[in-house]
Amino acid sequence: MKLSDYVINFLIEKGVDYVFGMSGGAAVHLFDSVDKSEFINIISMTHEQCASMAADGYARSTGKIGVSIVTSGPGATNLLTGVCCSYYDSIPVMMITGQVATHRLKRDRKVRQLGFQETDIVEIFKPITKYTAQIIDPFSIKYHLEKAYFEAFNGRPGPVLLDIPDDIQRCEIEPNNLRGFIVDNNQFENFQKNYKESNTDDLIKKINLAKRPVVILGGGFKTPKFSGYKEILEKMNIPILLTWAGVDLIEFDHELRIGTFGVYGSRLGNFVVQNADLVIALGTRLSQNLTGGILASFARDAEIVMVDIDINEISKFEGYGIKIKLGIPMSLFSFFDEIKNKVKNIVNNDFDSWKEIIKEWKVVLPNDFSGEDSFLDDLSVDAYHFIRTLSVKTRDFEEIYVDTGGNLTWTCNGLRIKSNQKLNSAWNNTPMGYSLPAAIGASFASIKKQITCIIGDGGLLICLSELATLARHKLPIKVILFNNHGHGIQKQTLQTWLDGKFVCVDEESGLSFPKDYEKLVGAFGIKYIRIDNNTNLDKVLSEVYNNEDPILLDVQINPNQKLFPVLKFGNPLEMQMPFLDEIITNELMIIPKFSNSNDSKITNLQSKEGW
Repeated sequence: MKLSDYVINFLIEKGVDYVFGMSGGAAVHLFDSVDKSEFINIISMTHEQCASMAADGYARSTGKIGVSIVTSGPGATNLLTGVCCSYYDSIPVMMITGQVATHRLKRDRKVRQLGFQETDIVEIFKPITKYTAQIIDPFSIKYHLEKAYFEAFNGRPGPVLLDIPDDIQRCEIEPNNLRGFIVDNNQFENFQKNYKESNTDDLIKKINLAKRPVVILGGGFKTPKFSGYKEILEKMNIPILLTWAGVDLIEFDHELRIGTFGVYGSRLGNFVVQNADLVIALGTRLSQNLTGGILASFARDAEIVMVDIDINEISKFEGYGIKIKLGIPMSLFSFFDEIKNKVKNIVNNDFDSWKEIIKEWKVVLPNDFSGEDSFLDDLSVDAYHFIRTLSVKTRDFEEIYVDTGGNLTWTCNGLRIKSNQKLNSAWNNTPMGYSLPAAIGASFASIKKQITCIIGDGGLLICLSELATLARHKLPIKVILFNNHGHGIQKQTLQTWLDGKFVCVDEESGLSFPKDYEKLVGAFGIKYIRIDNNTNLDKVLSEVYNNEDPILLDVQINPNQKLFPVLKFGNPLEMQMPFLDEIITNELMIIPKFSNSNDSKITNLQSKEGW
């Protein structure tokens, strides 16, 4: 059997039905092997970066491994940004890169390059993959494929990469004589080495002693996909906060759901987490976007319990201001499998007085997602008003892929998610231009099911050519373009840090945008609709979602609409802009005002501009 055929047959056996890539000289044998098979298809993207992001979207949608195949040199290096998305979000993907023939590899020779388009891909990708190998011995292909696949899912999932030289791809091999990868107990990632069964017993004790507990749900519930948690959480009866990556884990109208929290999160959510006396963080690494820059100010009156499969995520706070009172390094599946039999031991689970306080905050605290001005005028569309209207129009079981910046903030804080909908983004790498290729990958994964893609005008230009892929395959993707004629979140950052001195954030300061989106989108053969104000939102969205064809909806967002509420550096989470009256804040807060006057050097450093 030809080695490239063996590689593709391996993917088919793992349930992969689509791979994404771009052809090139060092990958032609792999492409040919895909083309010869009736059980797998290759989707030719217009850029390798988008191919890696499409594989990422495919994996998020299916739970199966996402695969990209590209050529050597620039083809392989173009995968980098998409692989970062998968690595930081723990998404299982496999990158298969062509390479120059083995006799053209520079190996230990002191030259920069020997073969044409040769690049040392293995060393470049090692820091952002779980396993990376170059295949030099054709009879090792089974071992490396099996090991790479195992590592992609083992413990904390993530990307893997196999670099296969051209002459190796076309070798003839005998599958029955190949050496395989043998898994034994020592090769499983031992993330739970410090775990003791008493950890969950200690958690139950802490819940019984708590007066103001809160549970935080994060993106770890999706990698790998995990269900069955909601019933257990309902028995615990503790208010629930959501990270952006976990915003679709609990439906909008669930009685325990409080909402988002963090630097750009809801003011209500921030008041809840800041005044809690017990924080149970599940499947979230508690990034700085959630805690704020001054770590010692986060949930400062609470005991923090953190459940994470990666013990390094739990221990990383030591000496930096956050004290994890109880760390439980185990998978969410194992945690809930154990805790479900112990929930009956929770004797204190009404928390009525705490819920009454939260109910009061919901009334008293301003709902200032739309900022200082509502922008409900005839000249533009209010972003939050649009998202609320979109919430009604999206279908059951809809998958929604969101880009970054303002469109991500407005969506995560404003979308009224339904129980069977899924919302995805590249949460931790968060590059512009991710959501369209990821949506394409997800659409193929779901047999061309309708997908909503939300993207800004800056992000669209980075992946613009993928509109051709969208049109070629007639994918029923609704591309919602948040067109605020610039990089809105950067404009707001510059107004905060540099007195509003704009550089390369809008057309006046250096950016370039298409003059006629209708002609541009039409040239790809895609239906274009534009909406200029809030007047006909309902009607226009009905038109968009009653159409099965690919559509781009150009939503004219006011260029000056701010992302509020937002935390300015140097403040704890309860002090978001626009600032509340200090007297009102002090009256509403249960715990004392934060002061870093007697804290450590690291806390003083964290309160400085730019931390």
